[in-house]
Amino acid sequence: MVGHRFPFPCLPTGWYAIALSQELKPGQILSRHYFERDLIAYRLESGEVRVADAFCPHMGANLGRVGCVEGDRVRCRFHGFVYGQDGQCVETPYGGPPPRGARLGHWPVEEKSGLVLVWFDAAGRPPFWDVPALELEGWTNLRFRRFTIPTHPQETTENSVDFGHFTQIHGFTDGQITEAVKSEGELLTTSYRAMRGIPTPNLSWMQLPVDYDVIVRGLGYSQVNVRIDPLRIRFRTFVLPIPIDDENLDLTLAISSPFDLGPHARLISRIMVGIIGREIEQDLDVWTYKTYLHAPKLAKGDGPVGDYRRYVKQFYPLDADGNEVSDPQSPRPIQKQASPA
Repeated sequence: MVGHRFPFPCLPTGWYAIALSQELKPGQILSRHYFERDLIAYRLESGEVRVADAFCPHMGANLGRVGCVEGDRVRCRFHGFVYGQDGQCVETPYGGPPPRGARLGHWPVEEKSGLVLVWFDAAGRPPFWDVPALELEGWTNLRFRRFTIPTHPQETTENSVDFGHFTQIHGFTDGQITEAVKSEGELLTTSYRAMRGIPTPNLSWMQLPVDYDVIVRGLGYSQVNVRIDPLRIRFRTFVLPIPIDDENLDLTLAISSPFDLGPHARLISRIMVGIIGREIEQDLDVWTYKTYLHAPKLAKGDGPVGDYRRYVKQFYPLDADGNEVSDPQSPRPIQKQASPA
């Protein structure tokens, strides 16, 4: 698959947030269209989450419209066919055995850190790396915004290392890299500090130093731990693109902060959701109308964009003709390191 704007050979391998945990109640089915497919995400009455192909294998009804959860099974209300936890048809209204091969396709899914993560791999490989779970106790529920953008996950994730645009687009000043980019396998990390406008406890604005620790695990999951030390504020931000097709995606911005912050700090953390959301909006016009350059003419102040582009090659297991490449998960390491806690 090669799009008109983006010359990438296939959709990238990785874990993608198909929903937030708080969006999916027991017995609920969510209808989604991602990876050029119609999917459903649903929570069994037991609390477990499943992600499956949306179309009933009997006669093609969309279970996002006519499906319902009954205990730990899903019933298609078009003809009453019932599917078990593994997707196998276990019951029909006709009394006989279910048709051979009547099975609802299920996707690898994990629920952790308040996210429902689904695994995608264009070559059909099972998951071969993981996203570690974060501690939720003592942290607020995720506050989030979701954007639909005509762009690609490689482009949105590249913003994490495109330091030059922070000054020009977002108005940061005195930016500096405090930890150089490092990568090992699917993990990429970096840290930087910049001065930026922050609301203070009396809701005036002040230029304060802000520290950002960036953790990227594939092109569907970025976590940014943010510290504003003069105000004793910290929070974590998830930037979660998921491709609709090869030229469009949904991007979920989600933020959580510790309960132990004082009331003023909690207020500022809530305000930061809107501030960071507006920063995404500032990027929208660029993402919507830019083109991808194979060989950009980079300058010293741009940040480690070249390192990032070497890192992302591992996430494309197919070539432009749909054939598997020989070793898609062996990029050149930038610097070896252990995974962060």
